[in-house]
Amino acid sequence: MAEKLYDTSAVIELIARRRQRYVPGPVTIFTVVEYPPSLKYVPEVIYPTKRDYALAIKWQVMLRKRGSPLPAVDLLIAAIAFNRGMELVTLDKHFEAVKQVEPQLRIVNRV
Repeated sequence: MAEKLYDTSAVIELIARRRQRYVPGPVTIFTVVEYPPSLKYVPEVIYPTKRDYALAIKWQVMLRKRGSPLPAVDLLIAAIAFNRGMELVTLDKHFEAVKQVEPQLRIVNRV
């Protein structure tokens, strides 16, 4: 089973709505910036690398050609998950747009 990377939407669901005391996998620094309380509940924070930025840019170019660009932070979160062989856990459906240009991105739309 692949390790899971938790997006901000999933973290908020677990912590704020379900009142869980932990997130069962790592998050990116972007989730910490978007939702600072997450820092108390996560086992690890992952920072992007140049490779992650390069992949996010590549995907954005492809998505813009299709007329469906995504926010930069979301592309970086998806790139971080992809480059590390992780499943992206998110409740945001717009991550599915990345699958149009990278079908091997693994997304879990539930927590």
